[in-house]
Amino acid sequence: MLPRLITLGVDGLDMNLVNTWVAEGRLPVLRGLLDRSHALILGESNRPLPGSIWTDIATGCSAAIHGFVHEEQLRAGSYQIERVDASRVAVAPFYETLSDAGIRSAVVDFPVDYPIEGFNGIQVVDWATEFKLWHFETRPKNLAAQLVTKYGRHPLMNYPGTRATLAGLLALKRKLTQGIEIKRQFAVDLIQMQQHEFIFFGFSELHKAGHFFWRFHDRTHREFTDAEPELVDSLRAMYEQMDCALGSVLNQLDNEDDLIVVTDRGMYADHRGDHLVDAILLKLGLAVQREPSTVLPASKSLRSRLLGARALTNLSRLVARRLISDRLREALLPFYRTAIGGAPPLDWTRTRVFRLPSVGNSYLRVNLAGRDPAGLVLPGAQYEALLSEIAARFHALINPNTGEPAVEGVYFPARQFRGPKAMDLPDVGIIWNPRNPIDAVESDAIGTIVGRQESDRSGNHRPEGFALFLGPSFVMDSGESQGDARQIAPAILSRFGVEIPPHYEMLAPVAITKRLYGESEGLRRPQLTD
Repeated sequence: MLPRLITLGVDGLDMNLVNTWVAEGRLPVLRGLLDRSHALILGESNRPLPGSIWTDIATGCSAAIHGFVHEEQLRAGSYQIERVDASRVAVAPFYETLSDAGIRSAVVDFPVDYPIEGFNGIQVVDWATEFKLWHFETRPKNLAAQLVTKYGRHPLMNYPGTRATLAGLLALKRKLTQGIEIKRQFAVDLIQMQQHEFIFFGFSELHKAGHFFWRFHDRTHREFTDAEPELVDSLRAMYEQMDCALGSVLNQLDNEDDLIVVTDRGMYADHRGDHLVDAILLKLGLAVQREPSTVLPASKSLRSRLLGARALTNLSRLVARRLISDRLREALLPFYRTAIGGAPPLDWTRTRVFRLPSVGNSYLRVNLAGRDPAGLVLPGAQYEALLSEIAARFHALINPNTGEPAVEGVYFPARQFRGPKAMDLPDVGIIWNPRNPIDAVESDAIGTIVGRQESDRSGNHRPEGFALFLGPSFVMDSGESQGDARQIAPAILSRFGVEIPPHYEMLAPVAITKRLYGESEGLRRPQLTD
């Protein structure tokens, strides 16, 4: 058997937090890794479509080719938003390519995954991932029962959600602590089996911890509280536990083994302005509401009694999406929104720009002629002029509470990434300034728009991720270089001498993998076809 490559995916691991706590003498395992490995910083390319980064890592291509952007996406040829699962991914992950090439592999909890028939090794899908875009399933199928029998039920396997009360968050911390230990035990056992040339093992616990425990870490956060002492610095405690778990796993490696530690994104405070986007678009005249419904609004007390509960609202949305046809749902939408006190829906014949579901930032779509059902913006010069207008309008937004720009960056994913699914991507991605809460925005064009963000999550994803490479197949230095998530799959395939699929968009990073193919020789960049 070839020397092994172990890849540990630590979802939501933040480099800034790691560096801070390493400097304080904490996280000794991660400190050792940083001192001995080359870091590929997944920076600028991560920013436009943060929800697709794990799938970029898996497939070696962007969402313009693999098709996955977010767990909720626009249904093609409509204005309907639908929940998608991992089957949305249109190209095979690199570990299926390894399997087909005869490399015996073990893949545990790769985010956004689905079972692969005939997989050469073992595959564990959605045992304990954040998004649950499939369901708990394994290959071979009987492995699922074996995992539960030996390690117990992972507490995130069927976790119903997080209650943002102190009691609920304390329960979450204990479940995450238990989950890391279960994963550690299985990872150690899996490596000790000595049966797989490639192993990917995913830890999702820091992802959820970053979302919910940020306010107990950041003492400047307006929701910081020390009312529950066990939650104070709970994020740091989770990092320290993960550091110990990584050390336990790394102790199982031989000198000939190679290692990659990778994360898609980090974490910082959840300060965004996505809740103000609809009002901004309306104020700018980029979106136009339908005429108000003639249905009389329910009284506030009745509305709060019948529809105010979040669980009931979510249930009604689920029923509407699954049991009612698109045409009927669209017709009933004004009545539903009036009943719950929401804004009327948009007039698609006069709306030029509308908001899409997003993760971390904000996504906008242009109502484009020839692409969208009632599209009225013409492709070409009119489309490009509108994108420039959107960028200028959002860059002009100021947070009146701080005097700082409210927007950090504006991107154009549908134009930036090439591929057959490029037109399914958001036309605009907006990165908000995360330094302070955004309770209002103002500009000459819109005046002042006020609204407080309502969210149970105090932490949001920092766009930057990273990958650490260590082992005899890789360059052994403590340096770092700027890279792209799409370079990781070709690096892994190159390490095993497996041919790169033609849809891959990037080269393996020569600064890290030049030992595999010489100082100056690189992999030939494949030609792309739209």
